[in-house]
This record gives sequence, C-alpha cells and structure tokens, in this order.
Amino acid sequence: MQFTKQQRHTLRTPKVVALTNKQGMKIILSSLGASWVSCILPLASGKRDIILGSPNMAAQMEQRVYFGATVGRVANRIANSTFELDGHTYQLTHNQGAHCQHGGRDNFSYRVWAITQPDQQQAIFTLVSSDGDQGFPGELKVEVHYELTDDNQVVISYRYQCDQDCPVNLTNYTYFNLAGEDSDRTAFEHDLQMHAPYFLPQNHEGLPTGEWREVTDTYFDFRQSKRIGRDYLQDEDQQAVGGYDHTFVFDGAVTDGQHIVATLGSPNGDVHMHMMSTSPAIHVYTGNHLVSVLGKSKTYTPFSGVVLATQYPFDGLGHAEAHEPHAIIAKANHIYTNQTRYQFIF
Repeated sequence: MQFTKQQRHTLRTPKVVALTNKQGMKIILSSLGASWVSCILPLASGKRDIILGSPNMAAQMEQRVYFGATVGRVANRIANSTFELDGHTYQLTHNQGAHCQHGGRDNFSYRVWAITQPDQQQAIFTLVSSDGDQGFPGELKVEVHYELTDDNQVVISYRYQCDQDCPVNLTNYTYFNLAGEDSDRTAFEHDLQMHAPYFLPQNHEGLPTGEWREVTDTYFDFRQSKRIGRDYLQDEDQQAVGGYDHTFVFDGAVTDGQHIVATLGSPNGDVHMHMMSTSPAIHVYTGNHLVSVLGKSKTYTPFSGVVLATQYPFDGLGHAEAHEPHAIIAKANHIYTNQTRYQFIF
C-alpha cells in the first residue's frame, strides 16, 4: 500500500462529510476516528437518524464510548496489555484497568484521519500508525472506505498492511437504534437474528475464557429472530458483564460478504437492517454502560442502542492456538481486506 504525503499528514481539525443517494438517504462521517456519526433514513413518517452520536464535534472529541468509530489496532480487550509474538513480549498501553481495550490509550478512534471524497456517495479515510504506536510493532497503513449505494446499503471496506508481523483487528463501533436515536425505545426492544452457532464466554473482567460454546440451549441462541431483551441477565455469562457484551462466531458458510449474517429489526417493524460480512465473528454490545452520555437530541442511558461490530473473535491473541484460521496476526507486507455491508429496508 502506497500513501501520499497528504494522506500521511494528520490534520488537527476533524472534517465532516455527508454522503447522499438517489433515494434521499444520507449518512454523515467524521475524520475523527473515521467515524459514522449519522444515518438518516427518509421514512414516510419523516426523516429518522438511527445511530447514536454526539451533539457536535467538540463533544465527539470528549466522549469515550466510541460512537461510530473505527477502532484499532485491535478491537476489544487484550489481557494485561501484553502479548507474545515470535519470541518477543510486547507491552501495550492500558485503558481499561490493567487491560488494553480497542487498541490502547490513544487508539484509532481518537485520531484525525486523512480523508478524500471521490464523489457524493463515497469517502476514503487513511491513517498511518507508526512502529511502536501504543506498544504495537511495525508501521501499519490503514484505509477505510465508506460507500452509500442507491439501494440503501452502507458499505464499509477495510484495507491494511504492516511492515512487521502484528495483531490487527479493525471494526466499526456504531450504536444502532432503528426507532431513532431520539427514541425512548431501547436496544432490548429490537429483534435480532444471527447465523452464529457459537459464542465466547467471559469472566467478570470481560475477558474470554478461551471456550467456544455452542449457543444451543442457551440464552445466546439468536439463530432464530428474537427480542434482544427477552432473556436479559438470565445467566451468569450476562450477569458478569451487565448484559450482552459478547462475541459470536458466524457459521463459516455465510461469511462470503454476500449472505446475510445478521438482521436487526426496529421495535415496531418499520425498519430492518441486514448485515453481510467477510468477518468471521461479531461482537454484540447492548450499551450496558451508557451512563449519562451526552447525545444528539438527549442524554443516552444504558441500552439506548446496540453495537453489532463485525471482527475477528475476541482476544484472538490469547486463544488463537485453538482456532488457527481465526488468528488475528497480520503477516508482514501482506495486504489484508475485509468488508461489511449494511442493507436498510424501510
């Protein structure tokens, strides 16, 4: 991957761009964190913004819940902020107790990315993360491409390359509320279906145990559509983290980017979102810790939205040996790509 000097330069002031399609749908993006900050659907009842976000860029720079951001180098937690690779032990910055979350103290969501906009329906964000950034090895070049299609799909494509072997696990951390970000309806009132036969149990610190547990006969079985809140806190796995905050592993047959891997439905059924992805897993977070977070139209509270973050399985560094195809180590000088598509039906 070759970046120009302009792309390498990190600008101090975030930029905001809007993408629009022929149907009247509009998304708003920010170079702060290469973030998806609004998604406005032209419903018959009026325009509806269906993702949570900050009221302005100043507030966006202060919030710490990753509204719509591209997170990295490694999404989710790395236990004790350390990992071993090729005989070396790497010490990372820690930002959740002793652990490294979403890439460390100064992770990608806090960076101002370079941005280009080829046309009114595309935007490309680029970032160069230097060798040693947050403790990670190698210079990592990242490109995140957003596209809004005329059939109401938002397509997020990732492309990255590192000059040393390094863990990389990028995702987008958008909070969805299909009833509207200003609605009093919660994540629990949405319907969710996922083609995911496994989930990853966690301990009380939110760290995976290494087990891939079958969802059969558990409250984590979303292979048939069900209300997210129907089985809320009905087991020790949820109780440990205050709700759903877990990684689910997809059936490998559907991760070709063409099949639907997950579907989210609004409380009254007037909006549906189908997801297609080449990522092998998804992290579901029901906003358990959204406590008095300043939002666009109101103050958000727990369960105001749900995150559906496609990625590699959580903490692949610690447990990759048991599931080698899902290891998150990017090999030196190899270009990696993945994509997630969000199809909105309304």
